[in-house]
Amino acid sequence: MTDAAADMAAGVTVVIPARDEERGIAVTLDALKSIEPRLGRPLEILVVDDGSTDRTREIAEQFGARVLSHPQSGGYGRSLKTGIQNARYELIAITDADGTYPVEELPVLLERAARFDMVVGARTGPHYRQVLLSPPHTAFLLLTSFVTGTWIPDPNSGLRVFRRSQVLPLLDRLPNGFSFTTTITLVLTLEGKFVCFHPIAYRARIGRSKVRYFRDAIRAAQGMIEVILRHNPLKAFLALGLVPFVFGCVVPLLPLTGTQSLLLMAVSFSTAVIVLALGMVAFTASSTRQRP
Repeated sequence: MTDAAADMAAGVTVVIPARDEERGIAVTLDALKSIEPRLGRPLEILVVDDGSTDRTREIAEQFGARVLSHPQSGGYGRSLKTGIQNARYELIAITDADGTYPVEELPVLLERAARFDMVVGARTGPHYRQVLLSPPHTAFLLLTSFVTGTWIPDPNSGLRVFRRSQVLPLLDRLPNGFSFTTTITLVLTLEGKFVCFHPIAYRARIGRSKVRYFRDAIRAAQGMIEVILRHNPLKAFLALGLVPFVFGCVVPLLPLTGTQSLLLMAVSFSTAVIVLALGMVAFTASSTRQRP
């Protein structure tokens, strides 16, 4: 039996991280129960209660979900790690407990997972477009595409399907916060895995968001830098070297004397060359480390 056939014959574990989601988790679980007959395979619903202080765990248990609890909040990524480590099946789907993701699309995602290493629900619609059109998010998409060398329409989507055996070895390198999904997208793409993006209609959130944009943006940037330095350090140094290079190009347009302009240009271009040289050294060291 091929791996794809084995996946089809086996079940799927849906991991749902939840912290104080008593208003939305019932909607999510009810939707999952309604599509279970369409899956054609056993379904395990695994809710990871991340230190909730409301009725999240109680409601999940009422729907027959298997519930694992953290004694206190460990973060979105930490909850996913707990779910992945304790999942019953090889195929794993993840979704949020706030009603934003259309879990009705899960049968389509599972069907595509027979041919791809990971299938991501790429968000569309007015509730996602508000975020998409913001300058920080646009810059984030451009940066992730620069890192991977391919266009990634939604690196941070929380609805996706992947295989447990491919992600387990990566867990120690994945963050415990909201940048978990972004990092796993970058890592699998850079490792040459086949990733499919399936458009889904993103919905309005039920309840209050736990995202703190500034803090989580900083953590996402940190995770992205770590991924770049591990998998393709030359790109990181190219991006850093581009800054002094561009500055050196615009120096002649500044109101400076000839001597000042020449000095600034020399410093800028020399800095760019040094950064590029460091990038080459890092790239060579990385390639040597990864070589069998």
